[in-house]
Amino acid sequence: MRRAILIDDEEMALDVLEIKLNEVGGVAVVGKFQLVGEALRLCESLRPELIFLDIEMPGMNGLEAAGELRQRCPDAEVIFVTAYHHYAVDAFGTEAIGYLLKPVAKDKLLQALSRYESQQARLRRRGSAAESAGSGAPEEDKQASGPSSLERSQADKQALSLKVLGSMELYSPDGRLLTWRTRKTKELFAYLWHHRGQPVYKYAILEHLWPEDPAERAQKLLHTSLYYLRSLLKSEGCGEIVRYGDERYWIDSAAIRSDLEELLDGLKAGFGGEGGPHVLALYRGDYLETEHYQWADAYRLELRSAFTAGLLECLDRAGKESRAMLLSKLVELGHGEYDDLLADAYDGGGDRSGARQALAIKERHRLEEG
Repeated sequence: MRRAILIDDEEMALDVLEIKLNEVGGVAVVGKFQLVGEALRLCESLRPELIFLDIEMPGMNGLEAAGELRQRCPDAEVIFVTAYHHYAVDAFGTEAIGYLLKPVAKDKLLQALSRYESQQARLRRRGSAAESAGSGAPEEDKQASGPSSLERSQADKQALSLKVLGSMELYSPDGRLLTWRTRKTKELFAYLWHHRGQPVYKYAILEHLWPEDPAERAQKLLHTSLYYLRSLLKSEGCGEIVRYGDERYWIDSAAIRSDLEELLDGLKAGFGGEGGPHVLALYRGDYLETEHYQWADAYRLELRSAFTAGLLECLDRAGKESRAMLLSKLVELGHGEYDDLLADAYDGGGDRSGARQALAIKERHRLEEG
C-alpha cells in the first residue's frame, strides 16, 4: 500500500478524494489537512509517498507549498488537484504526471497512480543497475581513500551529460536527449547550473527570468518551473540535485558533467598533443549561444576571449599540422585576418584542397565586408 496525505481547504473535497482512493485501492490515506502549515509540520513523521495537493489554497499557494513539501519529503510525489481547467491545461500541459481536475474521475485517478508506479519502477531499475555496477570491488578497496578510476568511470556513467557550447542539450545517464516541459524550465536549469553550485537568491532568479511579470505571478511561475525541473531530474534517477535553503536555490553540479568543464581542462593543458583536436571540437559555438540568455552574455564573451587567447598562445609554438588546425578554428570564430595564414599553412602541409577552401572562405569574408 502506498502512503498518501491529502491537502485541501474544503473538508468535503478531502472526504470525496479519500473515498475515491479507497475504491481504486492500493493507497492508504495517512493524513488529511485543510491547512498547508499543519501538513508541513507533520508530513515528515507521516512519511507519505504521495501528496494530493489542491492548487488554490488560502495563504500559501499550492505551487509554493509543493516546493516546501518536497524539501521535507524528497521521496514523495506531488499530485496536484484543481477545480480550474486553465491550471491543468494552460499552465501545466496535458501530459504531466499527477494533475487531476475536480471532480476527480476514477479513471483519471487510476491513470495518475499508474504513471506514478511506472516512474517508481524505472527508478528501482536504475538503482539496481547502479548497485550492481558498483558491487564488484572488494570491501577493502571500497574503503581506500579517494575514488578509483573505475569508481570515477561508474560515476560518469550515472551522471547527466550537459552541452552548453553552441546549443544547450541535456542527456540522461544512458545517453537520451531529455525534453524540457517549457522554455523557462530549461532556462531555470541553465541559470542555476551557470552558478556552479553557488546558491542564488530567489529574487535574483525572478529578476533575471521573469523581469516583466508582477511579483506574485513571477513567484508562481518559478515554483511551477521548479516542480517541472525536479520531476524531470527525479525521473532520470538523479534525486534531489536542485537544493533550497535560506531563500536561495542551487544545483549540485557534481552530478552533471559538461562539455564546458572538458574545455576548461583543455585550456589549462593547451591544445597540443593527442587531445588537442578533441578540445578544439568541443567549442561548437559560444557559451549558450543559441539560447540568447542575456544573463549569460558576460561569461559568453569572457569564455570566447579566453579560448581565442589560448589558440593564439599555442599558435606561436605549433608545428605545421597543429598550426593549420589552430588557424582553422580562429577563422571559424570569425577572425578573417587569419585567412591567408590558414591557406599558407594548408599549402605548406601539402593540403591543396584545404588551401582552396581557405581561399574560398577569404573571398566570402571579403564579399561580406563589402
